[in-house]
Amino acid sequence: MAMGMISTWGKWISKKKLSLHSVAAAFRGKPGNELGTLWNTTIGTVLTCFAIVALIMPYRFSSGGVTGIALLTNYLWGISPAWVISVGNALLLIWGWHYLSMRFALWTIYVSVLTSLVIPLLEMVHYPVISEPILAALMGGVVGGVGYGMLFRVDASSGGTDVVAMAAKKRWGVDVGIMSLYLNLFIHLASIAVVSLEQVLFGVVLLYVESLTVDSVVRSFHRRTQALVISHRSAEVADFILSELEHTATLIPARGAYCGVSVELLLVVLPRRQVPSLKRHIAALDPAAFVIFSDVSEVVGEGFKSWFRV
Repeated sequence: MAMGMISTWGKWISKKKLSLHSVAAAFRGKPGNELGTLWNTTIGTVLTCFAIVALIMPYRFSSGGVTGIALLTNYLWGISPAWVISVGNALLLIWGWHYLSMRFALWTIYVSVLTSLVIPLLEMVHYPVISEPILAALMGGVVGGVGYGMLFRVDASSGGTDVVAMAAKKRWGVDVGIMSLYLNLFIHLASIAVVSLEQVLFGVVLLYVESLTVDSVVRSFHRRTQALVISHRSAEVADFILSELEHTATLIPARGAYCGVSVELLLVVLPRRQVPSLKRHIAALDPAAFVIFSDVSEVVGEGFKSWFRV
């Protein structure tokens, strides 16, 4: 099956006449960035496949998107989800190709092909049965959420309704989140005809936990701490940041509103693990300093997330 899917993808790509130049343009930037994408998409896909085979299928939970449809065909006729997911993603990509970026489409193809290889392998393994279905739903949401989060954080996708939502946004201006919600809701409701209401509700719980985990994974990789230091020894704090923490900072001229004294503000963004070192240094250097710490969800620029990954 996997070789057939690879052959189908190859013939379709050749019909689209994708040149080496167009593919290279899609992966512009540092080669190391795409090696990181390869790592994240591979591990993420394996985790999502494991969640489907070991934590969803044995308990007949419902799910959303193309995966939800694949599960329904498995429950009804015993068809491997790999078939439906791969064929479904292929059809959706053919339909929405002109509305998607080249990079997004090519990584989706990679994930689809890898899914068609991994699911049949995982189906050959016998997994222990969890006696409490709610625990299986929670675990499935966590494992699947980590997998999807690894895909989303590098701007990749498992395909399915993501392709429909992205294409609909560019074609008709439809909001991506609302479109995905309606599609997934429809598939969950349709699942009642195949599985029990209880299993559908477990599927909704799984989907909720999965969405929370995805959000946590995506944010945690890019989260930083911003520090705004108000001190008469800001220059010395800046030297510590440059030499010891190996980061840069910005000195901003300012003046106190109450006393009118001129002072330099120091603005720096650091990984959270380096914040305690900065606190200890400021406490020893200038106990009278005033420091504001705030969480930053994402930083783009040199030393942080590359603009080519935005």
